[in-house]
Amino acid sequence: MTPADEDFIHYVDCIDSLNRAWSILQDLGSVERPSAVRAAAFLFALVEYAKPYTRSVGVHGRRKLAPPQLPELLALHEQILDLRNQVLAHSDLTVKQAQLHLHSFDGKPNYIVSSNVGHSFPSRKAVITLIERTLEQMYVKRDELLQALHAKT
Repeated sequence: MTPADEDFIHYVDCIDSLNRAWSILQDLGSVERPSAVRAAAFLFALVEYAKPYTRSVGVHGRRKLAPPQLPELLALHEQILDLRNQVLAHSDLTVKQAQLHLHSFDGKPNYIVSSNVGHSFPSRKAVITLIERTLEQMYVKRDELLQALHAKT
């Protein structure tokens, strides 16, 4: 496999990840009642969205997708990546602002951990818009990359 082949495979895999996120978010539109499964699906969709923008290791090096060229949606993109990196895929204690409170009750040591758990999550529709606009650009580039690969053969 050449580096160009691997670049193309990575790019297509990124498109697939964004399409999975889009599909999950679309399906959630028909779920009216809040539930643990609905919440888990939404959070997984955010992880699927973020996956292309995190490091991927291949035979010919490491890759990650550049942020979408959508200035009006860049803040939403960054919010999703921050959620993925600090809350969803990792437990960033600085974001939680956790504090330990030690006490003694009936002569036995006890504790309370207090933390800030009020994370702001984006709306489902906003993320769908971001994905759709990103994919529009990516499909064009995918076709250009494919043409370049065919020209080399």
